[in-house]
Amino acid sequence: MQFIRRLTHWSFSAPKVWLTINISLFFLLFLVYKALVVPADNLDEYVLPNGSSQQSKVSEYKNGSVFIDPLQEIIDSTLQSILTPPLQAAVEETPASNYTSIDYVIKSGDSLARIFSRLGLSRKSMYAILDADQEYLVLEPLLPKEKYTFTLDEAGGLVSLTRRIDISKSVSYVRHESGGYSYEEHITPVTYTQQVVHSQIEGSFYESAKKISLSDSNILIIHDVLEGRVDFRKDLRANDAFDLVLKTGSIDGIQVGSTQLEALQMTVKGETYRAFLHSDGRFYDEEGNSLTPSLRRWPTAKEYRISSSFNANRLHPITGHPAPHNGVDLATPTGTKVLATGDGVVTRVATHKYAGKYLVLDYNEHYGARFLHLSKVLVKKGQKVKRGQVIALSGNTGTNNRCSFAL
Repeated sequence: MQFIRRLTHWSFSAPKVWLTINISLFFLLFLVYKALVVPADNLDEYVLPNGSSQQSKVSEYKNGSVFIDPLQEIIDSTLQSILTPPLQAAVEETPASNYTSIDYVIKSGDSLARIFSRLGLSRKSMYAILDADQEYLVLEPLLPKEKYTFTLDEAGGLVSLTRRIDISKSVSYVRHESGGYSYEEHITPVTYTQQVVHSQIEGSFYESAKKISLSDSNILIIHDVLEGRVDFRKDLRANDAFDLVLKTGSIDGIQVGSTQLEALQMTVKGETYRAFLHSDGRFYDEEGNSLTPSLRRWPTAKEYRISSSFNANRLHPITGHPAPHNGVDLATPTGTKVLATGDGVVTRVATHKYAGKYLVLDYNEHYGARFLHLSKVLVKKGQKVKRGQVIALSGNTGTNNRCSFAL
């Protein structure tokens, strides 16, 4: 009775608590040890799975049936969860099926700011994408009927923005962990075929070329390559022959891009002229002499009407004071691609209250060119450009739609 009475009045003290905890831990560790240590006589029955197969752990056979050790199953499950790669676990937590894709077709008058607002996307994500696009300049200009794909997460945040350039190429800006966006390019392999076309002069060269469906840009190339050796107005005669090698790209039977002229042969007054396209983008004759002029005649892929020609003696229409027009204005529709007329370096990109957006190219220490009244500049100051590269889009600042070009 006295012992029981002492137990009822027993109270915890620091040494007793310490002793109780240690005894409890000892028994707990002993139980874990018993559960985890493999008996020597059953060692073959407890084998961890390798990377190629996983088998249930068999403790014993009872009445001809397999008995699965529950404790071993718990251990294996725990080990499996520990060994799961973190990346795989992250993918399982945020499956792509939780993302939403929105295909947006560009309409006339659209801007990125307006589109982001319509889709409920933050200005912060738009500025982050524009910042990433500064180096590539692929998101603008926005062309009507083009499709942009926005991928959103469950919270409505922008995961990626994709623009399809053509059937063979699309570009994406994909969000990364820091919150910014990185550039990704997706290319579908293109199958190229060559075609040899034979024709004869019937009427003008332009009319004859159009009968075989030759593009205006390829007609202009032939004219530039043979200029100085063939006068297309005076030298050509009916039945003069010309042969062309054309290359066309396709994906699943659908043409990609424009048809490229790779070689030509033309017989004029009994003399044959040949030209071959090199990998540097220039044409050469069979002796390796360059036939491509160092500068293009036009800053556009085809010829446009000259709305205002070069005039060093022009007078200002209002003041009557001398106001030379040191360039040529082309009546181009707004958004027409403006091409570099030669290899050079962009030395200035700016905006003028009268000339609108403009840029300056230096070809060498003696020659350069200015392009004015632009709606969009696609290059940056200090950037090197190649002859025929798209550098801007024409605009309509001033009195009408035009591209002003000065050498």
